[in-house]
Amino acid sequence: MGDNKKWSAADFAALLWVVLHLCTSVLAFMHGLYQTYTNWTWVLLSVWLLGQLALDVWLVSGRPGLLRFVKWYWGFSATLAAGGLLVATQRLSLNWAVMLGLICAILTPLYQLLAFAWLLFDELLGLRGNIRFGVDWSAMLLFCLIHFIYFAWLHRRAVKKGAPPDGPVDPGAGTVE
Repeated sequence: MGDNKKWSAADFAALLWVVLHLCTSVLAFMHGLYQTYTNWTWVLLSVWLLGQLALDVWLVSGRPGLLRFVKWYWGFSATLAAGGLLVATQRLSLNWAVMLGLICAILTPLYQLLAFAWLLFDELLGLRGNIRFGVDWSAMLLFCLIHFIYFAWLHRRAVKKGAPPDGPVDPGAGTVE
C-alpha cells in the first residue's frame, strides 16, 4: 500500500495472487497425495503459473525492500526443495522435518511445482519410481534457484540504482544565487 493509505490496483492484484497461491497450494497438496489432479486443478495451476510469470516481469522495476523479500522467499523455497530432494533420494525418516516441510511448503510454490513436475515427468515422459521423485525434486530445486538468482540480481541492481550519487549531499550545494 502506498503512503496515502488507499489501495491501488497493484495492491489488489498482489492480494488476489496471494489468495490464488494459497488456494492452489492446498488444492495441489490434496490432489497430489493420490495423483488425482482434476481439470479444475489444472486450470487453477495454469492461472497460478501465468500469474507467477506476470509477477516475475512486473517486479523488474520493484523497490529494493520488496525485491529483498522476494529474493529470500525464493531462497527459502529453494532450501525446502533441497530438503525434499534429500529426503526423496536418501529415504530419510526425519518425521519432524518432513512435517515441518509439509507445513512450510503451503507458503511456497513447491506443491504447484510438484504438480507440474508430475505432469511432465510421470504422465508425459513416463518416469516411474524413485527416479521420478529425484527428477521431480531436482526440477523444482532448479526452478527455485533460478528465481532466487534472478531476484538477487534484480535486488542488487535496484540497490545500486537507488544509491546516492557521488558528490555533495546537500541539494543546494554548488549553486550560485
